[in-house]
Amino acid sequence: MSFLKSRGYLLSLVALGAVLAFAACGGGNEKTSGTASPGGGAGERIQGGTLTVQSLGFQSLDPHFSNFAQDIGYERMLWRGLYTLDKENVPQPAMADGQPQVSADGLTYTIKMKKDLKWSDGQPLTAKDFVAGFKRTCNPANAGNYESLIDKSVVGCGDFFGALGTKDAPKTPTPDELKALQDKVAVKAIDDTTVEIKLMQKQVTFPLIISLWLAFPVPTHLDRFASETADTQADWGTDPKRLVYNGPYMLTEYVQQDHITLVPNPNWAAPAGVSPTLDKLVIKFIEKNDVADNAYEAGELDQAFADLSNLAAIKSKFGAEYFKNVNAETRGLEMELTHKPLDNLDVRLALSQAIDRKTLNDVASNGGFAPTTSWIPETAGGAAPDAFETDIGFDKASAQKHLADAGFPNGQGFPLLKMLVRDTPEARAQAEFLKKGFKEILNIDTELDPVDSATRSQRLNDHQYELAPRSGWSQDYPDPENWIISLFDTGGSNNVYTCSDKDIDALIMKAHFNTNDQERRQQYKDINKLVVTRLCGIAPYYHGAFHWLIKPYVVGMQDNATVQDSEIPGDWNAEAWGRSK
Repeated sequence: MSFLKSRGYLLSLVALGAVLAFAACGGGNEKTSGTASPGGGAGERIQGGTLTVQSLGFQSLDPHFSNFAQDIGYERMLWRGLYTLDKENVPQPAMADGQPQVSADGLTYTIKMKKDLKWSDGQPLTAKDFVAGFKRTCNPANAGNYESLIDKSVVGCGDFFGALGTKDAPKTPTPDELKALQDKVAVKAIDDTTVEIKLMQKQVTFPLIISLWLAFPVPTHLDRFASETADTQADWGTDPKRLVYNGPYMLTEYVQQDHITLVPNPNWAAPAGVSPTLDKLVIKFIEKNDVADNAYEAGELDQAFADLSNLAAIKSKFGAEYFKNVNAETRGLEMELTHKPLDNLDVRLALSQAIDRKTLNDVASNGGFAPTTSWIPETAGGAAPDAFETDIGFDKASAQKHLADAGFPNGQGFPLLKMLVRDTPEARAQAEFLKKGFKEILNIDTELDPVDSATRSQRLNDHQYELAPRSGWSQDYPDPENWIISLFDTGGSNNVYTCSDKDIDALIMKAHFNTNDQERRQQYKDINKLVVTRLCGIAPYYHGAFHWLIKPYVVGMQDNATVQDSEIPGDWNAEAWGRSK
């Protein structure tokens, strides 16, 4: 994601209608197998205490809207769905009481919930709340960024989501017409503890998709959430203290641009038998990792992101407290294709071939990542890092020729483009490297546009940018479709670069509901090649990794760190965090 989410990595063959089994692939010094564990290198957790950790400010705490890593990381601490992915990326029951019952034709999922579930305020958590969650994701007023994952699978979802039309062709349905469309979304409560979902087509990845935040419940007992067609995004995103929770934590304090404070939820169902032991979890919003590392050294933080612009010194100073975890992530230069001249493939090729990926990684990130020209990582069903080197890789002469072919010989007449970046040393270093290369090789000028993470998220979602270095995607669930669906299909809800390619669309239509797994995976390889060689919104330049500092007494972070992490190690299982003696 320009979004960057961080999830599971390796893939295995999928049997239709079965719950999928996958193995995570990690790196660094973390373990990536076994069940979720509250333990850690520090020893056993003790009851009580506070952890103060670093993360980033959020755009929204609405799980039915969100598509950025930090937002999703917080949401998984506060809410949980019917299912969740375990450490091996296998869907496991969370609020559900066992695996779904799937009809013989693969089109109807019936899910029984655990009994006596409650919200944090003590009110019953029922099937109606999960139905409302699905329908909120399909609600055009909410404009969920993950709706594309169920747009063509859940009966009625796409029609409801499209009820308001598009910017160029708006529609004005009446409230009754909207209500009728909402009623046709085929997710319903059979009784207080049974959810039924009807699909239009068999989808082998559906058990994975319903483990994501798009399927988190809505507290329908609160008046402002009682109407499923109401636009309640503002309530969810700007005043999170007005909410109730069914996850391991409750939010008790939110100071914008500073921190949030979480405390244990007394009604947490603890589906894997793990509950918070902390008295309090404080998450500080610190944009600049060098500032966070200083706070960590001073004892003000128990965990921080390592500053990659100073990585060698960080490793030397903190030794075993430094922790690296390989992530299922690709980053590169995102390009908003409606901004001229970025609609011209020759311009995009010129920009991509002016990027020296190896030197960028070595100089701007101290070798912290793995240079690539592939969008989908090879281990996630894509291509080898050098697979498209001759197509989009570093080549000064070819870059200059493409720019001339686009009508800008030696950069003459080329407009000034702005690069949207987070205002951090590492992000600035990458952008300055690109700026220098574009000037030296193409003789074109670019300008940095530094902002905080929440503003950057909003502007990417709103298409209010031209170039966005260090942007990309982290895997949400272990299947190559997660690197394509909603990202590169025309009008896709995560398609922040406005990629629109008829050949890509046609292949997506074939692959999305293909039940021949070998053929389906090859189709996604073919889509990956089209996305890369046509630079349909992004010029990939490295596969990512997390670099953290963790105090020796912190329990449950390293042991639970996987490629599911959003921002903080093991944050998909934050109920396992704690302190040791």
